[in-house]
Amino acid sequence: MDENINEDSQLSEVLEILGRVKPESKLTRHCPGSGCASESIFTFSRCGNYYWIVLICKSGTFAFKHISPEWIRTYSNLILSSTQVCVEWNINHYITDWAVEQDKFCGNYDDRKMVRAV
Repeated sequence: MDENINEDSQLSEVLEILGRVKPESKLTRHCPGSGCASESIFTFSRCGNYYWIVLICKSGTFAFKHISPEWIRTYSNLILSSTQVCVEWNINHYITDWAVEQDKFCGNYDDRKMVRAV
């Protein structure tokens, strides 16, 4: 039960953050679900809580996860560099599971046009 209360207060914080960051968005609240992210937002609240917020493609909804600075250091590059990020969320829009997809190259490297970073 305490977990739901905590998720409810986190949901309120996230809605406040989204109101400031994406004031033009008309986000809706849906039942539990899953979908792919159209946007990832890493942010923190006035209370010092860190969040990963995703806007879900074509649904007008969102999902979020309470995270730590260590979590950001570990996973943010993976999330930001992936071609697709999919999440599942519960009734409070809290992310319960997530996965990323990265394009991989299968073929002859000599035929591939590559750009080298210097």
